[in-house]
Amino acid sequence: MKKAEAVLGPMLKRLGIESGVRLERIRTDWFSIFEADLSSHMYPASCADRELLLNVDSPVWMQQLTYYRKDIMRKLVPYGIAAVRFRVGKVQKKEQQHQGRKKVRQLSADDISFASSVVSEIADEQLKESIRKAIERSLAVIRQP
Repeated sequence: MKKAEAVLGPMLKRLGIESGVRLERIRTDWFSIFEADLSSHMYPASCADRELLLNVDSPVWMQQLTYYRKDIMRKLVPYGIAAVRFRVGKVQKKEQQHQGRKKVRQLSADDISFASSVVSEIADEQLKESIRKAIERSLAVIRQP
């Protein structure tokens, strides 16, 4: 049996969504990865080529976080991150994490077809169904500004 990552990794890369999936995974786990005193002053802004860009709420904290860079990197290695950069920007607070993500739309036939085509090469039916459902749930969410 292959690990899901071994099957999904190349597929996500081929689709060009590997960095986006990595970023969403980090954002979902963000407040459990870091203690509140750190996570309340920084938040993942973007991810490209295994480099994570972190928004920091002030220049003072940006300077402070440079001292924690090695610890931050160590905690992000399991997410496939090889480098981090800091910039002053908007930081999402824990209580804001799931706000604006509640609305769901009806999937179109094209959405359903897309989800099915993405998983068509996966042999394990249970894994295939789980991934298809996850893709459909992701497509159904209407993000609010």
